[in-house]
Amino acid sequence: MGLCMLLLGVATLSFTGLQDEARLKRTASEIEGTARHSLQQAVMEQRLITLALDGSLGGHGGQVQVKRVGEKVFRKADKGEIWEFSPSGICEPIEVRITNPGGIIELAFDPLTACATRKSFIVNS
Repeated sequence: MGLCMLLLGVATLSFTGLQDEARLKRTASEIEGTARHSLQQAVMEQRLITLALDGSLGGHGGQVQVKRVGEKVFRKADKGEIWEFSPSGICEPIEVRITNPGGIIELAFDPLTACATRKSFIVNS
């Protein structure tokens, strides 16, 4: 009986970890999709598009940190800090870290495509 309970506990933890990882990957995918859509919108409408970085980017709770070109470490996004997408078809190269109860996501974005060129997931479970 004890062995069955131990196996059930391990299985539950593994399943929880898989769910947390899936949530992190879904959040990263949504952020990347938002970035690509913003770049496309800037080009199609020929106007500057901005995204708020001060907490709303993650959309699922958690803390947003950024690392801009020339910065060596992630820092909390300042109130009112934005990410710009130019009508010329480029965006600011930026790295974003979202920390939430499920874990940590780090994404580094390419300025020409607004796609994440580097993705990192750390699951807390």
